[in-house]
Amino acid sequence: MSFGFSISRRRCPEDDGRPGALLSNYVENLGSSMMRRKTALALKAARAEAELASRAKSEFIANMSHELRTPLNAIIGFSEMLKDAPRMDDTQRAQYAGYIHEAAQHLLHLINTILDTSKIQAGKLALELRPVPLDDIIEASLRLVAPRAKERNIALEWKEEALPVIQADPLRLRQVFINILSNAVKFTPEGGRVRVHVNAQDDADMVLVSISDTGIGMTEEEVEIAMRPFGRVDNAISRNAEGTGLGLPLAEALVRLHGGRLEIESKPDKGTTVRLYLPRQAPAAGKPAQRAA
Repeated sequence: MSFGFSISRRRCPEDDGRPGALLSNYVENLGSSMMRRKTALALKAARAEAELASRAKSEFIANMSHELRTPLNAIIGFSEMLKDAPRMDDTQRAQYAGYIHEAAQHLLHLINTILDTSKIQAGKLALELRPVPLDDIIEASLRLVAPRAKERNIALEWKEEALPVIQADPLRLRQVFINILSNAVKFTPEGGRVRVHVNAQDDADMVLVSISDTGIGMTEEEVEIAMRPFGRVDNAISRNAEGTGLGLPLAEALVRLHGGRLEIESKPDKGTTVRLYLPRQAPAAGKPAQRAA
C-alpha cells in the first residue's frame, strides 16, 4: 500500500555521505568552540592580571608617597628651624641635627630597598661571598633593632654561642636578619618577646635559624599578601606602622640567592616564626642573581 510520500535523508553541504562525516564535523565544531572558550578565558585572565597590576601599582605609589614624604618633611622642617634660629643653643642644635640625620638614614634605607628589589627582579644583583661567622651577623643585627625593642619593652632572646662559618654575602645576610627582626619587633605588642634560635648540626648542609615572636600573627592568606612585593597586611598595627611592604619579599629573595629558603609559620594572636635555611656553601661569588619570581 502506498501513502504517496517518501522519507529521504537530508544532507548538509559538508556531508559527503560517509558514516564518519557527521562525527568529524561535530569534533571540528567542538574544537573551534573550545578554542574560542580558551581564548575568552585567557583574555579574562589577562584583564584580571592587568587590573591587579594596576591596583598594586596604585597602592605602591600611595604607600611610597607617604613613606617618602614622612622623612622628607622631617628633614625640611628641622633644617628650616636650624636656618631660622641662629641663636639656638648647642644642645638643641645638636638634637635637631640628629633628627635630620635619622630621617635621612631612613630615607636612604627606603631608596636602597626599592633599588635592591628592582635589581633582584631584573636578575642583576650579584653576591659578594666570603666566609662569615653566623653569630657575628646575628649579634650585629640584634644590636641594630635593640633600641626599638627597648622602647616598646620587647625582650630580645638570643643565646650567644659559637656558630659555624658559612659562605655568604655579609651585607646582604645582615639585611635579611634586620628586615625579619624589625618586622618581628614592629608587629609584637609592648611587653612581648622576640627569640632567635639556631640549629646547626655538624653533618647537615643547611643551618636553620628560627626567629619567633609573640606578635599579632597572620592568617595563611595574610602571609601570602606579606610575601608579595609591596603587599601590606591590613591590621590595627600595620595601619600606623612605617613600611613599604618590601621587607619580607626582599629577605626571601636574598635567602634564595644564597641557595637557601625562607618559610613562615603564623597564626592570628599566636605569633609568627620565620625559618631561614642557610647553606654552609653558597653559589659561586660574583655570579649574577637569578631572576626572582
